[in-house]
Amino acid sequence: MNRAISIPLMLALVCSGCLHSPPNYPGGGGDNINPADYVTTACPNLSGSYEGSGELLDGDATAQRLEKSMRIDYVFPFANDEDLHRIQAAARTENGRLKYPGAVQVALIRTRVLKLSFAYPNGKAATHEFSFEDTNRFVCTGASGKIIWGGASKRGRSEFGPNTTDSVATLYLDNQGNLISEESTQVHMSLRLGAIPTGTARHFAKYRFKRIQ
Repeated sequence: MNRAISIPLMLALVCSGCLHSPPNYPGGGGDNINPADYVTTACPNLSGSYEGSGELLDGDATAQRLEKSMRIDYVFPFANDEDLHRIQAAARTENGRLKYPGAVQVALIRTRVLKLSFAYPNGKAATHEFSFEDTNRFVCTGASGKIIWGGASKRGRSEFGPNTTDSVATLYLDNQGNLISEESTQVHMSLRLGAIPTGTARHFAKYRFKRIQ
C-alpha cells in the first residue's frame, strides 16, 4: 500500500472512535446556560479600582508556562478591532512594546455598561465603554453572580484537517472584591480524510486582578 495513503487511513481507523467534546458556551445547547432564561436578571456591579496586571490562579500547561499574567484590558469584550487598537496605542512605548496599565478604574455608567479608565507608565491615559447590553450574547446570573459570554467560531483548518472552535469568558468578583476572569477555548479537530473527529484540545486560564483599597 502506498505510504502516503496508508498513514491517513491508519489514523482514520485509530480515530474512528474519537468524539468532539460538547460545546461550552451560553446558548450552546445541552447543559449550557440558556441566555433566554436570564434576560431580566441583574448583572454584578464590577465597579472599583483594580491592578492592571492579573495573576494566574489556575490554567493549563500553556498558561502555566507562558501566560502567568494577563492585562486587564484583554479580559473585557471589545466590540471591534479599532477600539482595541486605540487602547493599545495608548499603551505602546517608543520602542513599540505594550506596557501593562497601572491602576484601572471601572465604573458602572448605566445598566449593563462599564466605563474603564486606563493609566499607563508612559504617561498616557485612555478610556473605553464596554457594553453588555446584548442579552442574547451576554448572560448575567445575578447581582452577586457572573457575566458570561462566548460562542462558536467559523471553521478553520490545520495541516491535518478541518477544525472548529468555541470559547467562553466569565467575569465576577471574589469574596474579597477582586476581579476574576476565566476563559476557556475548545478546538475540535478532524482529519481531512472523511472529516473524522480526532478529539478536542482545550485551553483554560483563570486570573485575579486585585482590588486597590
